Amino acid sequence: MMNPIEYAAYRRVLERGDQLCADVEVRIKGRENYLVVLFAESQANDYDMVMVLEKDADRDIDWYDNDLHAAYVDVTEKLFADGAGETHWNPREAFKEQVLSFGDVREQIRQQLKEARLQKV
Repeated sequence: MMNPIEYAAYRRVLERGDQLCADVEVRIKGRENYLVVLFAESQANDYDMVMVLEKDADRDIDWYDNDLHAAYVDVTEKLFADGAGETHWNPREAFKEQVLSFGDVREQIRQQLKEARLQKV
């Protein structure tokens, strides 16, 4: 079981391929590095967790939120798969819901993805 979330905040909308994704910065209790969780709209009127990245940058040195360097590592499988590579959906869904339910994260994602879609047209 993953430790509880101490902090989660919407950061920005970005485009991955042709899909708009909301970038949410997450801090988990007892974990040194921040995580960046990407969400995209799903068919079920909610959000799919596209991937989880570990932000491997020192905030004191890399304070300007530079996403152009190799400071982001995809840890989605590492967080939710067992030794045999099987993904465990219950912990993955529980984590997704914790992030979306933290403060106003879900509402911020909704507003910002809607605005980004309108600007894209």
